[in-house]
Amino acid sequence: MKTLFLSVALAITGFLFSACSSSPASEKLLLAGSGWNKMVIIDKASKQVQWEYPLEAGWECNSAVWTPDGKILFSYKKGARLMDQDGNILWNIPASEGSEFQTARVLPDGNYLVASCGHPTRILEVNQAGDILFELNYETGIEDPHAQFRQIYKNAQGNYMMPLFQTAEVREINPKGELVRTVKLPGNGYCVIPLPNGNYLAACGDSHCYVEFNLESGEILRTVKSGDIEGTEFCFVAQLLPTVDGGLYICNWQGHDPTVADKHIPQLIEIDKSGKIVWDVNDNQNFGMISSISVVE
Repeated sequence: MKTLFLSVALAITGFLFSACSSSPASEKLLLAGSGWNKMVIIDKASKQVQWEYPLEAGWECNSAVWTPDGKILFSYKKGARLMDQDGNILWNIPASEGSEFQTARVLPDGNYLVASCGHPTRILEVNQAGDILFELNYETGIEDPHAQFRQIYKNAQGNYMMPLFQTAEVREINPKGELVRTVKLPGNGYCVIPLPNGNYLAACGDSHCYVEFNLESGEILRTVKSGDIEGTEFCFVAQLLPTVDGGLYICNWQGHDPTVADKHIPQLIEIDKSGKIVWDVNDNQNFGMISSISVVE
């Protein structure tokens, strides 16, 4: 019965997505989040859901990305998957006992980066067919896998940037598993992203801020705290995603504050390069807790 439900739901939502996609184009966003029972694609202008994919309870989808060839790569607690818009699973890498997948990214060479928390953590580079091309095992020293990381990033030097929850730091690790450097953060790191000036941004979770830092010196150069952006306050600062015009999407995950829905705080905001809000999602009735965002191109 469960399989039948999923098949029907995917068929319906796939049809809706195809029908809506024939209308005049506006930017579309793929959204997901820990504690939300679905992934969705929305039309940005109307904020209407055009496609959705149901998730099972506890799947913890903190990383979902639209691939250049129109597929959906995502991590969930029990594995990492690539699927098409009709919900057909093209490949699945299951999590080992006691571990949980928390990273899914597209690499510049067209391959994929997925990673699981555990003992050891596993960083995998996978091709489009699901073949594992490279695997790095690394021990974080953090006992609870859930307290390890969410989104790992591979930088231009070929090293892996691992933001850690429990130790509130970013570790740069080379492909041999050697620690290159560590940058201390003001809170539990969710993701790191490069900036055009050579620095990085890091989302700092329950510290209700994000920071700009210099990787070589380890210096925190700028901190954007809750209340610094007019029109919102930060909950758990999750994924950050730069926009093409120098702005930034900020996923404002709300799972650690049971009263947040009554405060009318946006789950997702977009700021321009001057730091002003230009767009948001503030709708707890139709949207769940958002911790992952990808532009559909």
